[in-house]
Amino acid sequence: MRRLRLIQVLLASSVALTPRAHAQDRDTLPPVCLGFSFGPWTPALDWRGAGHPAAPDTSGLARTPENRDWAVNGMVGVEDSLLILYPRWWPAGIAVTLPTRRPAPGDTIAGRAQALVADGRRRNPTSRVRAWAVSCKGGG
Repeated sequence: MRRLRLIQVLLASSVALTPRAHAQDRDTLPPVCLGFSFGPWTPALDWRGAGHPAAPDTSGLARTPENRDWAVNGMVGVEDSLLILYPRWWPAGIAVTLPTRRPAPGDTIAGRAQALVADGRRRNPTSRVRAWAVSCKGGG
């Protein structure tokens, strides 16, 4: 399997990455769309080694109207936000933990990523991740 050293995935996310924002405030903020870049994975990503039966055919997987992979807001805490990404290259999901704040234009937020695995006895591959604000308009 080839090594995945740097991967960029654009995902639309309506998460309000603002610390201690009230629900009413979050509802009035515009969506935040993020680009992601991952470092090396430890252990290396290996679909079968993670307990998945086989890498799926991703050609039929749904994409957003902007032609991006899907993401889901996880829990938002005081310190960190959790996003679950569903990139085509690992559709079991990637859990990304980032500091809870909205990135300014040109700002990069550093966090941690874990690739989800089917076999709970196996170690989740982890990686450093960088995220930055991108346009929420089509593309990606």
